Amino acid sequence: MPVRTSSPPWQRRQLLLAPLLLGASLASPAFAAFPDRPIRLVVAYAAGGTGDLVGRLVGEGLSARLGVPVVVENQGGAGGAIAARAVARAAPDGTTMLLAGNAIFAILPHITQVGFDPVRDFTAIANISESQRLLAVRNTLPVATLAELVDYGRRNPGKLNYGSSGIGSTLHVMTEMFRREAGFEAVHIPFRGSAPAVQAMLGGDVDFLIDTVVIQHVQQGRLRGLAAVGDRRLPQLPNIPTLAEQGFPNVRTSGWQALMGPAGMPPEIVATIARHVEAMLQEPAFLDRLGRIGVVPSFRSPSQLAEDLAEDTRQFGAIIRSAGISAE
Repeated sequence: MPVRTSSPPWQRRQLLLAPLLLGASLASPAFAAFPDRPIRLVVAYAAGGTGDLVGRLVGEGLSARLGVPVVVENQGGAGGAIAARAVARAAPDGTTMLLAGNAIFAILPHITQVGFDPVRDFTAIANISESQRLLAVRNTLPVATLAELVDYGRRNPGKLNYGSSGIGSTLHVMTEMFRREAGFEAVHIPFRGSAPAVQAMLGGDVDFLIDTVVIQHVQQGRLRGLAAVGDRRLPQLPNIPTLAEQGFPNVRTSGWQALMGPAGMPPEIVATIARHVEAMLQEPAFLDRLGRIGVVPSFRSPSQLAEDLAEDTRQFGAIIRSAGISAE
């Protein structure tokens, strides 16, 4: 009769757990998402604008680092809500992400029905950059300084118009705050992104615009820059003073671009993507390319980004209510 031997308790536990651990590892979203499945990066802007360019740079970098294709998909319109809804409804397995600015989450839900909850329906992954912005006017507008623009607007109520990348965009709220603080009327003309807005301005159909894409056109003499919108002057245009220097210190200028995913993304996938974004933002070549399109790097971890989103939602909500901004 064979003699039965008893394994130690720890060994018996290992034998019992082994099939469960193997099954869990094979079913893990991390294994499903990386490295053998393409990633869909939904960009909430029209092609050619600053947000689109940032998205394409990030997509290239992640593709090289993860070893999988990253397909950039532009879904502009509705202030970014179309893209955000698409991502909010996607499977949270790491194969669908959103590249968007804070306006989509912190501004748009305050002024219109968006079909998503900015906190509950998304996972914060990583902040990528902050935008440098400039207030510029068309060359044919008879003003040469910010003071002259304000004076012109006050003397010609409702004659001026301004463009933006969409109703509820950061640029819409910023410009509206500036206009109200300056005390003149102007008609808002929303576009499906920054690129068509600046093209309309170059064609003489838009009087002034606060955006990043105007910087290169001011450098080329095609538009006239009047004020840097931010805490400091732009290094490309150091002779143009800030809004604060010219008497408008209260216009909120926060504007960031970040990666977000559907709610419920596995922490290991979020951490992997965030780690690669942080590494990219330390590469000189990547930083140089970001600088060329007018944005500055600003990495924020998933937890830090979630905190920023909550604070921006609170502050922009207060601004929108006080300014009376609503969907047009």
